[in-house]
Amino acid sequence: MKDAPITPTTVRPLRVVGAVGAGVVAVMLLTTAIHAGSHQYRLWRAGGVWCATLSPDGTVTEAYGVEACGQ
Repeated sequence: MKDAPITPTTVRPLRVVGAVGAGVVAVMLLTTAIHAGSHQYRLWRAGGVWCATLSPDGTVTEAYGVEACGQ
């Protein structure tokens, strides 16, 4: 079987797919870092006090600080 010649029309779609894949991975990593960082920032601002309350319907409420956690 003869290989197809490499031309701009055959290479460009591969670059687009690679760029989209890299973008998806970058967004996932950035989202994870922001979520973890925001928790650490709120914990730091609250002086290290953090608590969570589980409701009967299954929702979890996070609170930061001595006043919010009732300690």
